[in-house]
Amino acid sequence: MNKRKIMLVASALLMVAILGFGGTLAYLTDTDAQINTFTTGNVAIDLYEDFDNDEDGVEKLLPVTYFEDGERNPKNVVEKEVYVKNTGSELAWVRVHIAIPHVLDNGNPDFDAGLNVLHFNYAPESIGAGKWDWSKAFNDGKYEGDWNYYETTIGGKAYNVYVVTYTTALTKNAETVDAMSQVYLDSKVTNEDITRIKAELGDEWKIYVAAEGCQADGFDDPYYALNTSFGNPTDADYTSAIDWTTISGETIVEK
Repeated sequence: MNKRKIMLVASALLMVAILGFGGTLAYLTDTDAQINTFTTGNVAIDLYEDFDNDEDGVEKLLPVTYFEDGERNPKNVVEKEVYVKNTGSELAWVRVHIAIPHVLDNGNPDFDAGLNVLHFNYAPESIGAGKWDWSKAFNDGKYEGDWNYYETTIGGKAYNVYVVTYTTALTKNAETVDAMSQVYLDSKVTNEDITRIKAELGDEWKIYVAAEGCQADGFDDPYYALNTSFGNPTDADYTSAIDWTTISGETIVEK
């Protein structure tokens, strides 16, 4: 297992904290073109990823297999643990965007995981009061099953993007629990499916991950704070502040 700090490479860090409620506010910003870092009010976050990979640093996916009792074989499940750390001095609300190629994921309106080619999992202990919430609005740990979700185009390809919000404000040097834990191909995936999907995506299937953070002071609701700063992903006219073209993340599928 390798632990890598993602700095706009491999599954990408977006360090952004912009106070978006307008008016006559004077924005305190710091930028570094080399790593595309933006901070406001001394808010800074890092996105980390732990995963299993081969000697060349490549994640390889195979269809998941099952034991006789129906349990998944962990050898065909790829660890992909994503979490965020507050590296600034201020309390911060954070959220993570997970972008998956549309051809691999059955998103809106069905959200039928049984039709997914690629599955991503989160641990049961990662959700609940004070932890990650995949819902559209702040429910204080009462997950409603209504995904915070939008669709976008990255590199000319359609992507489904899931947004998960951490409901505890991070103090300096504090870390979230893992937002997601693993990815795997559906057990029903065939060589024909792989060939068809490669014709659309090529040999490199890219899953993108980016994090956003804003100051927590003055905001009791993490959704309101982050939506005010970066926009509401559920709005019809929402445009993400993330520049996906600066982010690289790849998962190569071999069958």
